[in-house]
Amino acid sequence: MQKLEMLIKTVDAHYDSNLQIQCFYLSCSLLNIARGTCNLMIANEKSNFQNKITIKYERAVMSGSIRVTDNYFDTLQQQLSMKNERPARLELTINDKLNINKNGILFLEQELISEISEYKFFIPLL
Repeated sequence: MQKLEMLIKTVDAHYDSNLQIQCFYLSCSLLNIARGTCNLMIANEKSNFQNKITIKYERAVMSGSIRVTDNYFDTLQQQLSMKNERPARLELTINDKLNINKNGILFLEQELISEISEYKFFIPLL
């Protein structure tokens, strides 16, 4: 398993009336992978999204989705909207081991799609 640590830079709310899907788009910068970025969609448990992440092989650009419980989803917008000097953080644990050197450079030979087995939000309150 491999842990991906990231800071949440921006959050956008999105609603699709045709599919009746509400989600949040998070743009994140990776802390433990040099020059890495990650775009995540956070959706409620009624959605058909899966806890997966795709990592491009030519650079450390990732995109994925996480399904959270309806109760947590309903409170997430308020939590992320609170102004604070410190950014919120997110940790993802994926099922695949990544090849990262001591300088934090990621090496992949092909695109990788991995299941997210665990996620943790760290949202500053004070």
